[in-house]
Amino acid sequence: MSYPLACVLLLTSLPAWSQNSEVVRYELAPQVETGGVRVEMSWDTAGRTLSAVFIAPRWGTVNDVPGLIRNLQFGGGVTGVRKQETVWLLQHGRDATITCTYEIDPGRRTLDWDAPHLPVTTRTFFHGVGNTFLIVPIAGAGMPEKYNVTLRWRLPPRWTAICSWGDGPAAGEELTPTDLRDSVYFAGRIVSRTVENEGRAITVALVDRFGFREDEFAALAAKILGYECRFMGETEFPRLLVAAVPVGEAIGANDSRLVGMGLYRSFDLLAAPASTLNDGFESLFAHELFHHWNGGVLKAGAPDKLVYWFIEGFTEYYSLRILYESGHWDAKTYAKWINRHLRQYHNNPAANATNEQIAERYWRERDSVGEIPYQRGVLLGLRWHRMARGSGTPDGLDRLFKALVALGRTGEFELSNAAIREVGVRVLGDWFGAEFDRYVTAAETITVPRDALAPEFVADLEEVYEYQLGFDANKAAKDKRVRKLVRGSAAEKAGVREGDQLVAAKVHADPDQPIELAVKRGEEVRQIRYYPRGRRTLALQFHVADSHTLSAP
Repeated sequence: MSYPLACVLLLTSLPAWSQNSEVVRYELAPQVETGGVRVEMSWDTAGRTLSAVFIAPRWGTVNDVPGLIRNLQFGGGVTGVRKQETVWLLQHGRDATITCTYEIDPGRRTLDWDAPHLPVTTRTFFHGVGNTFLIVPIAGAGMPEKYNVTLRWRLPPRWTAICSWGDGPAAGEELTPTDLRDSVYFAGRIVSRTVENEGRAITVALVDRFGFREDEFAALAAKILGYECRFMGETEFPRLLVAAVPVGEAIGANDSRLVGMGLYRSFDLLAAPASTLNDGFESLFAHELFHHWNGGVLKAGAPDKLVYWFIEGFTEYYSLRILYESGHWDAKTYAKWINRHLRQYHNNPAANATNEQIAERYWRERDSVGEIPYQRGVLLGLRWHRMARGSGTPDGLDRLFKALVALGRTGEFELSNAAIREVGVRVLGDWFGAEFDRYVTAAETITVPRDALAPEFVADLEEVYEYQLGFDANKAAKDKRVRKLVRGSAAEKAGVREGDQLVAAKVHADPDQPIELAVKRGEEVRQIRYYPRGRRTLALQFHVADSHTLSAP
């Protein structure tokens, strides 16, 4: 994270001191009545008269994190405050204990899909990622790289708490400011379960509003962790927290909307309350878990969105592949997920967005530009794994990925497009450089070889449909009514009308599966069924090869 230059120059001029003696204490008090959270911080400085604290300017769907702050006050030994962008420079007495108190006001009391990353206190829980509400000391620039951090929660009756680095009402850990910000903080009427798998501990925590129990979720998490550790040859793994947080109200019993975030020693899964442990949940968890290596051990340089095609896209490619090759998924399920990416890439108007455009518009155009890194990574994974094996590399694309992870383990390697290209040419051959220039640098349209998954799968061009629900799913979930009905859509043709009250719904993201709605108009309840299909085109699709195909010459 970068800070204003004047701040850096001023702080680096300070004398050195012991960097292991500074203690930072936080107290978090969720405010059920207002939907916010009150934060109190005290900081035992050492040997300085000038310190600095920082808050992220934006994160995820929260475009103005400082705008959430109310009643900010610095005290203790602070004698002067100067603000530069999102950094506060604090003048204070030598070895002073300084304090900072403020409130976070998200402007709502529910966690909804229109802004799932907001730090919100609902009637039953508080959920927030540090990047969206914590003011933290800066690291480096004349200040410690790590701090001794303690956390206390002030909670309503019958609430419990957990965070990425500690369970219960109090926790303590030596952390970098980045670790503090990249942690999930979760409190409320939550249930948790810890399981071990081959010496690896996983704790799951959730609000009991899902279609599964915590022990089922923990068992699934342990299985998937085992699959990925075996693929990566990992014998040790840090303690892991998985938080499952309900967002909004479900449209129906089959509402499967999911968002995942890989954080410090934790994964944050945001899901519709009706979610079950289906292949969608398995895919999301496997994806976020694989970020331990791709994005964790193997860290990207800033701005990291320039390599999202690798960090997010290759993570998606490997997580799906591991679920299939481990035997957890059958071939039909794997083909379904690969075909979905092929279909969506083919229908994405931003298919040729450059890395620079992705970095600029990732969150602003999340449903188009924001999906390209995932789709591009999956398609390049399929293409390059086949090409590498065809060029005499038995382990295919895995040789490149594991070589990069090995460099990441040195702590001296930073992932960039130039580095990926250089290592790829070295370990896979000269062909990789031309491929990289075409599909990563120039963002040409990717074609996947029909034999990319041979002999287990066959592929051909088929008619496919763009997915089109026909109305705004997020607003429908919030209002329980049809909002922003698309004129001429399959939904409208089937009889759905703007403002229809939704009594029940079976909603998903597959154009080849029917949507089923029960809508109420006046005293009448109507059953409506339609396929959520938009534009029709041709795209490559894979299918499980039958015995006749496998035996053919």
